Amino acid sequence: MSVEVIEPPSEEVLEKVRSEFGLNERRVREAVELLKNWIELQPHLPKEMDEGRLERRLLRCKNRIEKVKKTLDLYYTLRTKVPDVMTGWDTKADWFQTASKEYAFLPMPQMTPDFDRVVINALLQTDITNYDPLTHLKLSQMVQEIRVSEDYCRADIYLVDCRNSSLGHIPTYTPTLIKKAELCGHSAYNLRVKAIHFLNTPSFMEPFISLLKTLLRSKITGRIYVHGSDLTSLYEQVPKEILPTEYGGNAGSIQENWDLWKKKIENYHEIFLERQNQRSDECKRPDHSIVSSELSGFEGSFRKLDID
Repeated sequence: MSVEVIEPPSEEVLEKVRSEFGLNERRVREAVELLKNWIELQPHLPKEMDEGRLERRLLRCKNRIEKVKKTLDLYYTLRTKVPDVMTGWDTKADWFQTASKEYAFLPMPQMTPDFDRVVINALLQTDITNYDPLTHLKLSQMVQEIRVSEDYCRADIYLVDCRNSSLGHIPTYTPTLIKKAELCGHSAYNLRVKAIHFLNTPSFMEPFISLLKTLLRSKITGRIYVHGSDLTSLYEQVPKEILPTEYGGNAGSIQENWDLWKKKIENYHEIFLERQNQRSDECKRPDHSIVSSELSGFEGSFRKLDID
């Protein structure tokens, strides 16, 4: 049974989002055809990328063909280089059943007037007995995989709800994990981050957020906003009515929305098992890699926690 958590784009959405990047139906088709031909010529890459996903990557890369090529290569390469995040996407496995009860990575159904998607990151429990942020990262990548197949928006606005965070959670967010999150999110899925809002932020989170800013790209750190329990300043950037009831909105509770998304993820079970095996074949990679600069120091940083 199909679960609709993201509405198919209307003609208005298609026109508005495409025009933002100088695209129309004809230019999209030309660019997608060019990318398909390029993939066919890459001996180390799978040939399964469909037109819908190629178009969404084109939008996320602001209609820059060479950037799409680079990030496509990175997407498949990270499946090879970071298998603990980019593979093992079995929705029937114990880790998924546990992680999806502890954590919500939730794209909201209604977009902003600028056609941006609000995505909520929220711990659903305070208990840290079985807490494993790596599985939460893996779960978020599964949601991003669905979004690159079905979502059609201009950019993302992330809401990080710290309501259930505790001091015990902080040490689990190592520099290694943060580096993996940025590489797999930014590089594998071409995320366009308009803003990151920390909500219900306790004082003990402030040093962690300061550390986070030192590890992320400067472009992203300038888009981080910290709120307490007063969300008035958030409403200046995000319409209140499209938010969950926990934030004063009219879009249902976080749990209600997440339950629908969990069903959507489970419906992708067979697709996930197929796609996780679609990765780069490094034995066939041409000598001049377009991903070398992005992955420079990548494996070493994971061993030594030496973040570039």
